[in-house]
Amino acid sequence: MVYVQYFHKGIVTGNDIPACGDRAVVTLDGRQTITTWHRDAVSFNGMRRPMYTAYQIMRGESFTRSTPISPIVRL
Repeated sequence: MVYVQYFHKGIVTGNDIPACGDRAVVTLDGRQTITTWHRDAVSFNGMRRPMYTAYQIMRGESFTRSTPISPIVRL
């Protein structure tokens, strides 16, 4: 499973924190390249979901058992 985890600014610290809810993640096509995943992450931000300030590409068996495969990218 490959997916995008979106981030927003924390109210207290101003740091990027993972957003919660079904709109904060998008499952990606695992057959594509990482370049395509980054392009998709940018295009899906704000499409039927809030506008987020950053994202990170994740890979794993599930949402709870995954690791980042990209750094946090600011939008």
